[in-house]
Amino acid sequence: MKIATIGIVAGLVGILIGIAVLVGVYFFVYKKVVQPGQENGGVVSSAVKAYKNAKQAAENEKRLYATGQDAEAVILEVHDTGFATKRYTELELLLEVRPENDNAFRVRTRKMISQSHMSLFQPGARLKVKYDPAHPEQIALVSSPVPASAEQKNSGQRLEELNTLRGKGLISEEEYKKKRQEILNNL
Repeated sequence: MKIATIGIVAGLVGILIGIAVLVGVYFFVYKKVVQPGQENGGVVSSAVKAYKNAKQAAENEKRLYATGQDAEAVILEVHDTGFATKRYTELELLLEVRPENDNAFRVRTRKMISQSHMSLFQPGARLKVKYDPAHPEQIALVSSPVPASAEQKNSGQRLEELNTLRGKGLISEEEYKKKRQEILNNL
């Protein structure tokens, strides 16, 4: 009988220790994660903020794709923010936005960029964007960047082709000058 009593007491002590450990873990998690998350800090708060920011950014981009003004932008600066997922990296971009019928302006924005497109985001590269004239800091990227060197080479080839067309008499001098100026304006 004594052995059975000792076994029962040992089992109860084990259960009490298990409950104490669970209560301790609960309070640790509550004090270190949940409660700070409710007080504008901590892991939960950061995750909730990140989710809300991503959701708001997606809604803004969707709206800009539908209603934004078209413009060309040149990448002036690129910085890795240090935030990345398995397939995307967040970059901070300083863009010079050049609307067709308005003054150019600069905007700093953060965008999640596919790992496979990272090498395209270099200073000097050009891309198409949409922006909100009422809130020009809101930018949606419409195209992948075209590196500056590739665009200049393309312009050089276009000028050579234009000279060839003029030399063969296939275009007039007026057409040549007009098209040449268009190519030079896009440099």
